[in-house]
Amino acid sequence: FGGMGLAGLHTFVAGLPIWVQVPLAMLVADLAQYAVHRAFHTVPFLWKFHAVHHSIRTVDWMAGSRLHLVDILVTRSISYMPLYVLGFAPTAFYIYVAIVSLQAVAAHANTRLSCGPLKYLFVTPQYHHWHHSDDPTKYDKNFAIHLPFIDRLFGTYYLPGSDWPQSMGLGNKPMPK
Repeated sequence: FGGMGLAGLHTFVAGLPIWVQVPLAMLVADLAQYAVHRAFHTVPFLWKFHAVHHSIRTVDWMAGSRLHLVDILVTRSISYMPLYVLGFAPTAFYIYVAIVSLQAVAAHANTRLSCGPLKYLFVTPQYHHWHHSDDPTKYDKNFAIHLPFIDRLFGTYYLPGSDWPQSMGLGNKPMPK
């Protein structure tokens, strides 16, 4: 992306301390991933690919890896692209990749830990499990991967106190062909 005339921006972003770049990368990537994740839920053609991830009946740490190849390629491309365009340092990018990989495992963990007030700052299993509820009024919520305030910002936040969903999967919807 060096030919885009963004050299000044690249220099600025890459020159930020790593402890600033990493949270900023999480925010930027989460905004991009929110958009693509929501599109996978609302565009019928894309839902056919994302439904593979939602077809699970039990959410556990492996669920974060149960993805159709099209889903993972589109999602990762769109969420990583802004990090390249803005010029994040490679170290910040690699740290972010490690965080998003661990976050996918953690958010899908089959644990009933409440995580206290952290559940309002970061995506936790309780928060993300509602996204996997078999109730479509719930699984079309909580699209953020790291930061729940993004769902609040776009009106898709759902976290009813200390409750957890009773069942997971696609409900009565058939798995798309």
